[in-house]
Amino acid sequence: MVIEPLHIGFTVADVRAMAAFMHDCLGFEVTEPRRPPATSIEEVTGVIGADVELVYVSAPGLTMELLQYSSPPSATLTGGRPCDVGAAHLALKVSNVADLVQRASVYGFEPAGPSLPVIAAGPNQGMRATYISDSHGFTIELMGG
Repeated sequence: MVIEPLHIGFTVADVRAMAAFMHDCLGFEVTEPRRPPATSIEEVTGVIGADVELVYVSAPGLTMELLQYSSPPSATLTGGRPCDVGAAHLALKVSNVADLVQRASVYGFEPAGPSLPVIAAGPNQGMRATYISDSHGFTIELMGG
């Protein structure tokens, strides 16, 4: 039985740039980057030769671990499309979707499409929503006013 969720982890291309975006644009609290011992990362992940720099990012009800592997090299340069198996995204409720899309563009995030559609039905009916992604495919869903 699960006792409680601890965090969600995302491997990113540049942990320091993503931490700056998360802090400066989204307002999350961010820890200082650190490098855990390679042996412990290898034992936990099963990735031989792992060298990782990580930060923890937190907001009310959410803790994320952002990881950047300097070795071994990534098998891919970008994440998959939203329809690809294994694809993931972070969904955030925000006060102003259009404003955040504009502010996120400074950090290299682009919206999925030219419009900010309004959700027509379901528990989020009436909210605007869009995916924004950076050049490596890290995707955030923004929902709100």
